[in-house]
Amino acid sequence: MEQGVKYQIEITHMGFSKQTDTLQLATNQEKNYTLEKSTESLEQVIIKQEMAVIVKEDTITYRTDQFKTGEERKLREVLKKLPGVEVDREGNVTVNGKKVTKLMVEGKTFFTGDTKLAVNNIPADAVDEVEALDNYSEVSFLKGLSDSDQMALNIKLKDGKKEFVFGDIEVGGGIKERFLFHPTLFYYSPKTAVNVIGDVNNIGKKSFTMQDYINFEGGYAAMMDGSTSFGSIYNSDFAQFLNQEDFTYQKNDFGAGSISQQLSNALRLEAFSIVNKGKTDTRTTNNITYLTDAAVDENRETQTHNKVFFTLNKLKLRYQPNSDNDLAYEAFIKTSNGDASQNLNSFTAEDTTLTQINEQPKNVSVNQEVRYNKQFSYEHTSTLIANYTYSDQQNDNNWLFNQPVFSNLIPFQEEGDFFNLLQNNATKKHQATLDLKHYWVLNNFNHIYPRVGLTYLNQSFASVDRQQLQDGRFNSFQANGFNNDTRFRLTDMYAGFQYKVKAGDFIFKPGVMYHSYVWNVNQFTDEIANKQKSAWLPELNIEYELSSAEKIELDYGLKTSFSNVQQYANRLRLVSFNQLYRGNENLENQLYHSASLRYHQFNMYKGIFLNANLSYTKREKSIRNITQIEGIDQVNTSIYTSLPENNYSFMGSFAKQISKYKFTLRGNLSLADYSRLVNDEVNDYQSNNYGYTLKAETRFKNWPNLEIGWEQRLSSFKSNRLENKFTQINPYAVLDWDFLNDFIFSADYTYNYYENLNTNQINRFDIGNLSLYYNKEDSPWGFEIDVDNLFDVHYKNENSFNQFLVSDTNIFIQPRTILFKLSYKL
Repeated sequence: MEQGVKYQIEITHMGFSKQTDTLQLATNQEKNYTLEKSTESLEQVIIKQEMAVIVKEDTITYRTDQFKTGEERKLREVLKKLPGVEVDREGNVTVNGKKVTKLMVEGKTFFTGDTKLAVNNIPADAVDEVEALDNYSEVSFLKGLSDSDQMALNIKLKDGKKEFVFGDIEVGGGIKERFLFHPTLFYYSPKTAVNVIGDVNNIGKKSFTMQDYINFEGGYAAMMDGSTSFGSIYNSDFAQFLNQEDFTYQKNDFGAGSISQQLSNALRLEAFSIVNKGKTDTRTTNNITYLTDAAVDENRETQTHNKVFFTLNKLKLRYQPNSDNDLAYEAFIKTSNGDASQNLNSFTAEDTTLTQINEQPKNVSVNQEVRYNKQFSYEHTSTLIANYTYSDQQNDNNWLFNQPVFSNLIPFQEEGDFFNLLQNNATKKHQATLDLKHYWVLNNFNHIYPRVGLTYLNQSFASVDRQQLQDGRFNSFQANGFNNDTRFRLTDMYAGFQYKVKAGDFIFKPGVMYHSYVWNVNQFTDEIANKQKSAWLPELNIEYELSSAEKIELDYGLKTSFSNVQQYANRLRLVSFNQLYRGNENLENQLYHSASLRYHQFNMYKGIFLNANLSYTKREKSIRNITQIEGIDQVNTSIYTSLPENNYSFMGSFAKQISKYKFTLRGNLSLADYSRLVNDEVNDYQSNNYGYTLKAETRFKNWPNLEIGWEQRLSSFKSNRLENKFTQINPYAVLDWDFLNDFIFSADYTYNYYENLNTNQINRFDIGNLSLYYNKEDSPWGFEIDVDNLFDVHYKNENSFNQFLVSDTNIFIQPRTILFKLSYKL
């Protein structure tokens, strides 16, 4: 400071009154100041800023308005823009690499809980928030006790939609007599939820698919735990209709309705019904090489015309008189019937087989379950489950051949130019299960969960193969080893426990179950098998939580399952024009080791999402087919074997969000080595499949949004005799453009390159779709032009292989479809 100069000093501090002073110093001196607390108060200040994503323990909440860019019409488009959320073309949703297995709206299950109906039908403008609930449990006091690995989504509606009827109605018509009628109506209130979806079209849009059916049956988890089997799902007559994803023509009449009603403070009703009537025409051509000494080549052409009608129904009553008791009753009812006709022409250098097939499958199944959960205290909680399942499946097949098939095994009588084989199959099932599990909390770090139960299964299977003669009489094949009347009974008594301990950031869950099996098999009036067996099934789960957003999980279990009655039926039956099948009464339970290692990390601040899953399966005892093949004719018989079989798989993805750009790398591989018996010779096989996807996406609000990607898949199959390799490359682009406020233009393009690396066979084709949608702001009316298969591609090319054949397939698809749509939003 300069001498003789005046200085003004201000001293301030938050919460204290300001002091001012004027100093004019001639010499060095010291002066103290004391601030007094301020008695003034500010007027109310509100700072309001909504966070886009909130992470709290197992729940991630997305506020969707923060991510919308304007092109969204349905929930699907909203979910695709949420960080860490992926939606595939079939409507399956994953969050941080984990598949969503249950979807709710305002806490109420949406129809079956499957994601597809929701993501394709709930209007985007009705959605306010999306909650991702990991380790979801419907019963609140079981949270943290039961080993739920479910990922659930809860869709929260905007305030104006929480007690209001909303939805939209869409109608369309196009060239070649194409049409569409698609109403979606929703009503939600605190006590009532009503959903109605209709879909009548002949443009090839399926509202219910094979994936939906699997979810209705309990999902892949039910298949893996042995409560059902892949074979019983995929090989059922009903599923074969649903599994047709490519077709030359398809018409669907679909209707679905659900209600959720709070009947009282303690009682809630949930119910839904799904009805579908469909017609499907398909056409395929196959070039098949049989990997046998004869090395036969077959050209095959197949045309089918299928009709199917099915209903899926559920009723659930849930009673919760207080916070410690939860009682639920559920009934699932499924009915289906179909009418299918098929023309199959097979050509080899030595033979020509022309086949006409008519099938009429029918199915009725009822599943009832009572579940009671009781919390006696903080330390003691129990769950009791009683389940009963009944099913009745029948299928009548009428085969017409231009010449006898399997002439050395089937005693056809020679008459006329055609040979008529009639086949009747009938399967009935009764299964009852009683399961009791207790959760004992020893302290905050140690739990023990004892469990006991009993399952009784009674299945019957009858098959009759016979020749219809021209004079109306029947030529029986029973003396030649055909026809079955088989009954399979199984009793499974089990007991065990799981121990749960927390040590730092680790959670260990070792356990073991003891099963005692008793089963018998009857063929006609004779008992042909009566056995008993026990098995110890250990399990271990380890979780290591590095942080709330980063976790590693290891899971191991020794698992077992029995087959269904059809594989115990030890007499012949015709499966296709060149396949016979015989079961085996000596089959026992399959036994395999299953292990998986899963890692996931998400960092909202850095925009990083990383998921990886490594799994391994080793089979100790399996039920497999041995094959006798001559030319193209095959006779398969099930055996119980310890032939080696190992499966390795890896799936991973890495995504990085940078401002308005998102970059994703996704990869997978599946490796298998196994042995099979073909023509009494043990052959070793290796099957390898690799695939990766690179893609980049934009998230602009005022500019067009583009997604570009590159997909490549490589598969190889190697045996003692030869090696086959195939590759498929699919670069693609997806454009969404919201322009002039009222227009939305959407287009997608995929270039398909397929090559058989052994034969240098190459197939190229382009698949493109586009739509232009117009909706004047604040108007309920919308107009759209929609074009599918823009380039009018006639067929797609695929490959498949197994232990004795390689097949290149041309699958004919629906021609270009142009549709004009009118929509009205309620």
